[in-house]
Amino acid sequence: MRSDRNGVNRRDFLKQSALASLGVLAGTTWPATGHSASPERLTILTSVSLSSLQPYAYSSSPEYGIWNHIAESLVKVDYVKMDYGGVLAESWEYQGKRWVFNLKKGARFHDGSPFTAKDVIHSFQRLLNDKKSPQRYALTDITEMKAADDHTLILMTKAPTAVMLDRLNNRNILSKTAADKYGSDVDQHPTGTGPYKFVSWQRDGQLVLTRNDDYWGPKAAIKEIVTRKVAEDAARVSGLLAGQGDVINNVPVEEIARIESNPRTRIERAQGQRMYFLALNPVFKPFDNKLVRQAFNYAIDPSVIIKHVYEGNGYVMDGPVASNVIGADPSIKRYPLDANKAKELLAKAGYPNGVDVKLYLAPDRYPKAREVCQVIADQLRKAGVRTELVTQEFAIWWGQEGVNGGKLPFYYVGRPAVDADTLYEQYFRSGVTKRIQYKNPEFDKLIDEEQTTGDMKKRTELLRQAGRILMEDVPYVPLYTLAEIYGVAQNVLWKATPGESVLAYDMKIR
Repeated sequence: MRSDRNGVNRRDFLKQSALASLGVLAGTTWPATGHSASPERLTILTSVSLSSLQPYAYSSSPEYGIWNHIAESLVKVDYVKMDYGGVLAESWEYQGKRWVFNLKKGARFHDGSPFTAKDVIHSFQRLLNDKKSPQRYALTDITEMKAADDHTLILMTKAPTAVMLDRLNNRNILSKTAADKYGSDVDQHPTGTGPYKFVSWQRDGQLVLTRNDDYWGPKAAIKEIVTRKVAEDAARVSGLLAGQGDVINNVPVEEIARIESNPRTRIERAQGQRMYFLALNPVFKPFDNKLVRQAFNYAIDPSVIIKHVYEGNGYVMDGPVASNVIGADPSIKRYPLDANKAKELLAKAGYPNGVDVKLYLAPDRYPKAREVCQVIADQLRKAGVRTELVTQEFAIWWGQEGVNGGKLPFYYVGRPAVDADTLYEQYFRSGVTKRIQYKNPEFDKLIDEEQTTGDMKKRTELLRQAGRILMEDVPYVPLYTLAEIYGVAQNVLWKATPGESVLAYDMKIR
């Protein structure tokens, strides 16, 4: 049993933080078999599967990864170069208020129709016009879309938009021909250019894809992919060990040793880019007071969570964004743990007897969210903050009555990003979303400027300046990024990437 420096072992620590009462989920009972992965079929057990066949009705990284099998985007992230590479766009040019994309020739949709600029325009118009689409924010700067010819796309924007590639990542392109053919039933026939074709889908059940043998790029090694939603961590692990699944995501840290000790399975890790933090919505009391927000930052030490809850599989955020994100500033340091300082600030803010808050969380969305929030509540208690945990199903927590509707004062959330602009735009720039209704004209001005700056060095410095403002105003408590941990059958050749996506077209069977 591992102990910390003060002689408190992990079990005692969990008890002190009210974690010991949490039992392991019972999980599904799986029949023991040999692993099923073969060139003919591979099964992925995932905590998050497709919530809809509407291609733009979601905004979660695991779902982006699933859709990318069927429908591709113009660009994608190159995690080695920490830059963007082309998918359906071969090259592009930034011309201030105008972006010109040279599109791939020879790509065809699953229905055989050729991929052209008109398909991109159709897809982007649908994304923008669907009022239920949480992806709309990404393209709202676009004022006009033109097809100069079949393979030249021109996007006009309100102002020079240097961050367009970041906005276009994971914006899947679907067939206009299919939309014209199927009309209102088009979502039952998802038609993209991807390496896999749609076969069937069951809500909260399984998605079946078959290889696109006419794919424009290298043909996938595995013929059929089955993605099955298994929300319970223990059930996913059991399914992997029993051979009923070949790849699983979100492996609980306490299950790592068991998976590694099984001769048929192994662990794959990648340093994640999902930044976890506590949102402090300034439109609600007591978070309308900066001193309260600063007090919360002094009260919380994420290194304790990484050590005791995630068993070292994480990385503390020293500043407003993680160290592996464009725009990170190594000179910024997080607030040190100081419960007394937190109490002083609360008293100065008008709360000499402490404060009562509700911390909202979705335990079915983020690994060990309940345990994390119980530790946070314990740390806040020492600073005079009495915290009630409010657990909600992800769909409710994330919806219009929750995070995206701006209805939650204080919540635990994670947001992946390659570029700091992504996080800053979605959560802190005035008027973009309601997730955190923070307003600071100086911050907005810096974001406006960096988003129009084509010089990466200058843009990075502007992002760092914006980060310094956030660390002073702290409308959130930056916490950590985690290792993305996957369980994989030994006969599946695959290396995990930071993007939370299980990409079957990158896999081979030995």
